[in-house]
Amino acid sequence: AKQHSIAVSYLVSMKSLTSLLVVIFASTVNCDWSGTGTLQCYGHVSVDASFPSGASNEGPASVTCALREWVFESGLGPEAMFFKSGTSEFEIWAWDYHGTAIPTATCDGMVWYKEEDMGAGFCTPNYEKGFTGCGIVHCNGDIYCNGC
Repeated sequence: AKQHSIAVSYLVSMKSLTSLLVVIFASTVNCDWSGTGTLQCYGHVSVDASFPSGASNEGPASVTCALREWVFESGLGPEAMFFKSGTSEFEIWAWDYHGTAIPTATCDGMVWYKEEDMGAGFCTPNYEKGFTGCGIVHCNGDIYCNGC
């Protein structure tokens, strides 16, 4: 009976170790996502457009969203990206990532953009404009998310 108890204990330990390793390796997998739909970016962006900013200005353009790590002590709100494609919707929040692990996204399509956060608090007081800077972008088109 003692040998049976040791064997069962060993099997339970091995099963627990295997489960732990699966969770660890699954959490380190970095995946990409692509689709056609809507990308909304609230944070650090780069826009390649032949028209000025403003919600009433929309046209064909390319966008890159590269959120910055959220630092609570900065007083800024977290940056975020929102994705919608058919029946699929998901969000990326900067406060869920650290260092260089934050996903980035590009979109080629119909774009409007603002060179500010319209009082939302994720850009101010660090005004970085250009327009590679911090603001709001809305793109309907072909989306690619690296690390989503």
